[in-house]
Amino acid sequence: MTPHISDMRGRLDRDVSVDGVDYHAVFAALTAPKLVVSPELMVLDANEAFLRTVDAPATAVVGRHYLDVFPLRSDSDPAAAHVVESLERVASTGRLEMLGPHRYDLRGPDGRWDERWWITTNVPVVDAGGRVSVIVHRAEDVTEIVRSGRGAADGVAVDHDAARDGPVDRTVLHHALALGSTAGRYAAALVRERRAALELQDSILTPPPTVPGLRIDVRYRPAVPEVHVGGDWYDAFVQRDGHTTVVVGDVTGHDVSAASRMGHLRGVVRTVGYCTGAGPAELLDAAEDTATGLGLDALATAAVAQIGPGLAGEPRSLTWCSAGHLPPVVRAADGTARLLRARNDPLLGLGLGGDRTDHTDLLEPGDTLLLYTDGLVERRDRPLRDSLEELPRRVTALDDVAPARLLDLLLTDLVPAGAEDDVALVAVHVER
Repeated sequence: MTPHISDMRGRLDRDVSVDGVDYHAVFAALTAPKLVVSPELMVLDANEAFLRTVDAPATAVVGRHYLDVFPLRSDSDPAAAHVVESLERVASTGRLEMLGPHRYDLRGPDGRWDERWWITTNVPVVDAGGRVSVIVHRAEDVTEIVRSGRGAADGVAVDHDAARDGPVDRTVLHHALALGSTAGRYAAALVRERRAALELQDSILTPPPTVPGLRIDVRYRPAVPEVHVGGDWYDAFVQRDGHTTVVVGDVTGHDVSAASRMGHLRGVVRTVGYCTGAGPAELLDAAEDTATGLGLDALATAAVAQIGPGLAGEPRSLTWCSAGHLPPVVRAADGTARLLRARNDPLLGLGLGGDRTDHTDLLEPGDTLLLYTDGLVERRDRPLRDSLEELPRRVTALDDVAPARLLDLLLTDLVPAGAEDDVALVAVHVER
């Protein structure tokens, strides 16, 4: 008898759980197609991205053996069998494996076979006793890329040491060069870009500081699945006079090149802000002059806010300026939210000169300041003005949740799976 889907997911919840975190919701929200498979190759769960990729409902996938869901053709490419062999090997060894571009056809409801090409990764999840409890199976469909070049490679398994330390590049590149395949070159480029993206993210998007009387939370969601950097950024630092400065910005682009330009500009804004002690408008003017003088070619929007020093439980001064960016939101202690409306100043990089303007407000104990990039609200099928008008109402509807939870709920509520733009968020909460 086939186990019920809820029973399979219940097993997964027991095997992989942390108090207070709904890991099934986390898994379902991932934009890359993934399965959770038991060591016996029973499918325990499938996220929405995977179900869309194979065009099947959860009832046709979850609770069944992998080979019942994805049977092998009798005349299939030998590389297809490598997928099952890799899953069995990962369950036995506990070592991550990546399989290079390989053919694994899918059988449709009418019994016909659909030619499909994949890059797959099998990641073991080990329990406290050192045993593999489940395997996370990621399957990236590269069919269109392969068909465009009509080249492909047999499956190549790469263990976790190679994937972590670097030889995976040489392995995949050697395989690609030997066969001259479009899909092989794609795999090599994919591995290189992911590694560069992760390294850039680690070095650029640093954690916020700890400031007495304030709580600062940050979030970043990339536009491109599995590539964790782009043109958006956040930052927070304390100036010498005790003012806390928070920044969000958006450099045009979503790739590693955009991340590089973003990193340079973020560094300029951070350095100028700390060394000069300038207010938001003067900081943005000076940062633009510095970037231009250094030859940094970066067109960007940015919002800078400074929160004054003070004792816990006391109101804090708020000064802010926007260079072509979206207006901040303040959620009051009673849970109601409002936009901070003011005239927008020119984007960074346009060369229109300085004279940007500071705007002031007050943050009471219990208030939360929210800065965000346009990926949170901008949609192709809706005017931006309507989305901005609705944002305070969405924040108010989330009630008086903690700032970190507020950011998570906003991402879940407003950002659809497979969104085409990055999102950076910063919340500054004045403690009561």
